Amino acid sequence: MSWAAGLTFVHGDSWLHRLNPLPKITIVILFFVAAIYIYQDLLHLALLFFISLMLIAAAKQMKRWWSTMKMSFLVAFIISLLDYIFLGELAFSVAMGVRFLVIVSAFSVYSLTTSPEDTVAVMRRAGFPYSLVVAFMMSIRFLPLLAQEAQNIIDAQRSRGFNMSTRNPIKLVRNYVPILIPLMVISLMKADSAAQALETRGFGYSKNVSSYGSIKPSFYEIALTVALLALMVILILKKY
Repeated sequence: MSWAAGLTFVHGDSWLHRLNPLPKITIVILFFVAAIYIYQDLLHLALLFFISLMLIAAAKQMKRWWSTMKMSFLVAFIISLLDYIFLGELAFSVAMGVRFLVIVSAFSVYSLTTSPEDTVAVMRRAGFPYSLVVAFMMSIRFLPLLAQEAQNIIDAQRSRGFNMSTRNPIKLVRNYVPILIPLMVISLMKADSAAQALETRGFGYSKNVSSYGSIKPSFYEIALTVALLALMVILILKKY
């Protein structure tokens, strides 16, 4: 399974899948604000990570979440190691690594349970420019495609006898050069194809853009959004 599987929408029947994107966006913002601005200590950050883990379990997407978090744990370890080398404070360094895990996990909760179409519908309803909405949707679609292309390139190189496994970090970086160069070329080709497709369909010709449907939050979803925003304000004021 690709490392980006935890950032790709999967159809499901959990209550998080059925929830309107508006409160889910608020949940992600609350996680971001809490992890980056409100809390600095390891205990609270670990609690935030545990709450995101419970949300993933409620969405029944633990396997796909773990496929992304494996790479995230490695990045978090590097962040903690560098912080410890330069600052020398173990608790703070570990907390910075856990902060990164909280952010990735929170975004994974949203990505796994919310389709890009629903996100676009909410952005359109909020009044965002249509060109910005399309660019955002294409960027979401582009990530799993690039991850799959990268895996295809890795498999192709391995089938040719190319050995990527090494414990030397310098050699490891060099080994990824035959992966990154064709990946960049494929990315540019896909971006050019997408631009041509938009142009042939008359993108930007008219500002009056219609859609097949719209997403309207229920009273309870609006109440949940307001409650989450109120909680975020309380936590920010409590910090002072």
